[in-house]
Amino acid sequence: MTLIGIIGGTGDLGTALAIHLAKKNDVLLGSRILEKARSTVETIRKEKNHTYLEQNLKPCENLEVVRGCDVLLLTVPHESAFETVSKLSGDFRGNQVLISAVAAVAKRGEEFVVDEDPSGKSFAERINEIVPLSVKVAAAFQTIPANIMYKEREISSDVLVSTDDIATFASVSTLVRNIDGLRPLYLGSLRLAGEIERLTALLLNIGKRNKLKSPTLKFESF
Repeated sequence: MTLIGIIGGTGDLGTALAIHLAKKNDVLLGSRILEKARSTVETIRKEKNHTYLEQNLKPCENLEVVRGCDVLLLTVPHESAFETVSKLSGDFRGNQVLISAVAAVAKRGEEFVVDEDPSGKSFAERINEIVPLSVKVAAAFQTIPANIMYKEREISSDVLVSTDDIATFASVSTLVRNIDGLRPLYLGSLRLAGEIERLTALLLNIGKRNKLKSPTLKFESF
């Protein structure tokens, strides 16, 4: 079994992914505060009552996640993404895959808008500049509805992946396919990560304006 770590895993997306990934992998659910991670894992176990969660899902601090796992997921809000990664930058082991699920979205009035970094770079690109060179960064999971995943409802969705090399895409694809109903699709290099990060705002607005519950992406070929 692969050891997967979720940095900032106590939010909606982190907990939803943890439930599904722990079916086939050991998962460390991290938080800046250990007690918060423990409380979140306890809540998940009580609400889901799956035996595998007792065995495979463990709470820990973000520092332990970074030091202990080969595959890492970053599921913190975009406002705290750079600070979180910067504080952990000296603790990455190297030769790891870091998947940024950070979405560039904020709410302004009645609409969801893209909240881009002033540098003009995507969040994944900026994160790639912070971590050691041997850490391979990808962007993915921004279009997956966390509430549907947490409720364990049936889903059929594509996960767009942006990363600089095909070997990293292969690693991310293996993780994506661990979750029933998800299909990985390679978008291209990390320069295109911003296209994925902006899709969250698009989907939220489409859902709200058209009364669609938890819209996601699914591509068909004709």
